[in-house]
Amino acid sequence: MKKCKYYVCCIILIAMFVTSSCGNHKNTQQSDTHQGSGAETPDIAQQPGLAEKGNHGSVLASYGVVLPVSRPSIYVDVAGYASGREKKVIFAGDRHGQTFDVVRSSDGEVVYTGIIPRGEVDPLSGQVLSVGDFTVFDEAGTYYIHTDIVGQSYPFVIAEDIYENLFLSMLKNFSDSNMQESPEGVCDMSFGMHEVMYALQCNGALFEAAYQHLDQGEQDQQLVTQLLYMGKWLSSRQKSDGSMYGDYNATAAFCGIMAMSRDMFGRYEANVSREYQQAADAAWSWLEQQPCETDSEKMARFYAAAQLFKAEGSAEYKTIAEQFLREKTQDYSSEGFVFYGVLAYISAAKGTDRDLCTYIMRDMVDRVEAICEEVEQDSIFGTGTRTVEESISNMLHLSFVNYMTPSKEYTVIIENTIKYMGGLNEGGISYIGADGTQMQRFEWKGIMLFSMSDMIGNITQLEE
Repeated sequence: MKKCKYYVCCIILIAMFVTSSCGNHKNTQQSDTHQGSGAETPDIAQQPGLAEKGNHGSVLASYGVVLPVSRPSIYVDVAGYASGREKKVIFAGDRHGQTFDVVRSSDGEVVYTGIIPRGEVDPLSGQVLSVGDFTVFDEAGTYYIHTDIVGQSYPFVIAEDIYENLFLSMLKNFSDSNMQESPEGVCDMSFGMHEVMYALQCNGALFEAAYQHLDQGEQDQQLVTQLLYMGKWLSSRQKSDGSMYGDYNATAAFCGIMAMSRDMFGRYEANVSREYQQAADAAWSWLEQQPCETDSEKMARFYAAAQLFKAEGSAEYKTIAEQFLREKTQDYSSEGFVFYGVLAYISAAKGTDRDLCTYIMRDMVDRVEAICEEVEQDSIFGTGTRTVEESISNMLHLSFVNYMTPSKEYTVIIENTIKYMGGLNEGGISYIGADGTQMQRFEWKGIMLFSMSDMIGNITQLEE
């Protein structure tokens, strides 16, 4: 079965990427603003002291995720539940009673009562957790979970279009973060831009449909406009010697995203093409003058070369990219520069080594199959991991394979991970917020947009 999946993935991959840039990026006609239900957002503040719990602290400190001032012991998906889909609530500890109520926020009426099963120790987090189920309750509205012993949860929304509303909010607020003037900030923005451009290429029709819900005053929130703005912001930070802050990794990330942006947008505007070309050439020239000795530098150089090869088809860049890929031999998914560089290489219109592409795809499918095996052991959250960093990474790789060969299993894991990020986790922390604006890291926002566009399309397709 797995061997069959390898070949299916590879055949579809080759056919798909030879005709890449399939997204349609023209402007669409605007209609009235889409009005979606939104849950009340709890007060939030920084809590770096959580570093000792669940391995989340270092991630939060690094990426600026804001946390609630206080957390209840009832964990719900603050981002909301979709009508007709599974709805779970998590109870922490072993003192929470035997039943729970779903309460309508507007009038305090109990609309559903469910059973709280006996708790079990989650082997990954070590906590005693109980999973309540209220899937059968489907009435749209804003609610909270209540028990007589531990009180109530944060409010949440049930709506048929909850995922579409969250997707639209994240789309409109992709660039609504502090642009960090640092090497790390350049890499984060570059990877986020890469993900969004990839999402546009793969799921362009869904983005075009979403733009119908932007009014005239929200035109600058179209992703193409935001990407062009971010590209201009990045290029304005390039030093006269071609580098970004004199940092090897940041310069390679910048070089790569300038090449990708030129390949995607330059065909429509000569000035944009020329500006991006000059920026990429200057960055590559600086990289060539620097020693490239560490593993980190070699991965960064590969990424830049792969993007330049895709954009220009030069034999020089192809040689550098393929030499790196052949020497690596395995694990093409675990590091950002490598994974994004692989996406660029295998999506080149011509000149790639098809045997090498097939070999890389086998490795990537192995990674996804390993994720699925971990999930089989995770009866509580259905994500197979207990760190935010790993959850985001797993969702990215699942979405990549799921786009090529849609699978109900992959789609459900992606959906579970989005719920996990929305607050249905062992810490009760909502990393994305009720409106999708709480996440600050550009790369994570890009991954969420790609994964959500993939998931929304597949839910509809697989249910037909």
